Amino acid sequence: MIKNLLNAVALCAALAAPALCAPSFELEAGLRLSSVSVQCVTQIPGGFRLYYSTPAHYAVFSASSTDGLVWTPEPGLRLSTQAAAYDASSITAMGVYYDAALAGGPWRAYYVGVSTDGHALLSARSADGLAWTRDASFSVRFSSGAARLRSPRAYPAGSGYVRLYYIRDEGGAENPAAYRVHGLTSVDNGDTFTGESLLLSATGAYSLDISTLTGGALRLYVTAPDLAASTVTRVLAADSATGTSFTSPPVLVFSTAAASNELSGMAVARSTETFRWRLYLTSRLDQAATTYVYSALTMDPVVTGFTPNLAYDDDPATDFTVTGEIFAPGLNTASLSGPAGSVTVQTVTRVSDAQLTVRALPAGAPLGTYNVSVSNPDGRTAALASVLTVDFRPGITVMTDNLFRPLKGGSARADMTVFRAGDMDVNIYTLNGAHVRRLYSGPVGAGTKTLFWDGRTDNGRLAASGLYLLRVTAPKMKDTRKIVLIK
Repeated sequence: MIKNLLNAVALCAALAAPALCAPSFELEAGLRLSSVSVQCVTQIPGGFRLYYSTPAHYAVFSASSTDGLVWTPEPGLRLSTQAAAYDASSITAMGVYYDAALAGGPWRAYYVGVSTDGHALLSARSADGLAWTRDASFSVRFSSGAARLRSPRAYPAGSGYVRLYYIRDEGGAENPAAYRVHGLTSVDNGDTFTGESLLLSATGAYSLDISTLTGGALRLYVTAPDLAASTVTRVLAADSATGTSFTSPPVLVFSTAAASNELSGMAVARSTETFRWRLYLTSRLDQAATTYVYSALTMDPVVTGFTPNLAYDDDPATDFTVTGEIFAPGLNTASLSGPAGSVTVQTVTRVSDAQLTVRALPAGAPLGTYNVSVSNPDGRTAALASVLTVDFRPGITVMTDNLFRPLKGGSARADMTVFRAGDMDVNIYTLNGAHVRRLYSGPVGAGTKTLFWDGRTDNGRLAASGLYLLRVTAPKMKDTRKIVLIK
């Protein structure tokens, strides 16, 4: 049945550079859990914990795993419904985070309770992630309970700040197309929230999760319908530097093949390899009455940046920074190639899962634009186009004695250095643009050419006292220098 699911198309096709380039997920073999729907996944000492619900119980259960693949259900309920409360009917979604500074236990959960009054955002605390105590005083409701809520996810931002992400509609009649991603902010460690804002204007968001990338940026994952249908078959990603706005359009990171493979619950966690991400998804897998949790893993690296972007053909070995994701530990390789040839790569050093240092030798490389390609030790490769231009240096003009007295034997000296052979023109003009003297016009080789102006015009007469302009045109050189002539 799993073979009916298609892997997502790669976001960073070879030699392409979109605004956001996020790694895509590839489906892993096997089922993680059956007859359950995933709510969230969090790291625990020695492994992971997955919180889930079942079709028969609108409560929350959990399972643990050491590798993120083989899961063992943990005995007992984590959260259950209670009479005469906002979760009297069911608990439909839950998000968990860990913060050692929290009072009442380092584990905190925000969950969605449903009652005859509608949907409410509720909270609970735990010392171990297993036994939970509800926060009786915490309740957030929208549109007098009419709005439907999904996928609460909290992100502790330090110094008491907590950002809470969730999906809700605008209330009124049920309209899945109206679901959007919103956020609230807390300054008291998540005890109270204010300032709701619309974080992602895209409609049709059904479930979400948040991950923190190396470097601190946040990535928002959202399940959404297919472009041509209402069935939720896609996972999209959007990044934010601040966590308060996601300005770039979401991009596809995973999709399923058939409408019967509709996605419901979703969670994202670091894999045990630490440089990859694992996506947990709930789907029926073509079975009408059963849901399964399966997983997908980011396998291919992506390249998102390269600096510096300019090098000269006489530069010594230079360290270039390659940014991206899914850079594996071990012997990474890289190449710089283009239509004209290649730049010699000497070493590749992994700084982190999001950065490589590529030492390359521009000296002697053909002029032109180069693409970068990097490979992990397992042979998985990513590329980015037109990241480096190798050029020759601009010419340089150096003036000596540009204030001179020709009647006393003085002259102005100009040393023009060019780094490519070509044609050179050197002329003297008045400030009004009148031509005074041609000092040189003809071919030059790479190197320095020295010329003198003795103050005379083309016809041999001594020019008048005043300010003149030396203009030089040569390969990658267009210089103007001032000369003061005093009789």
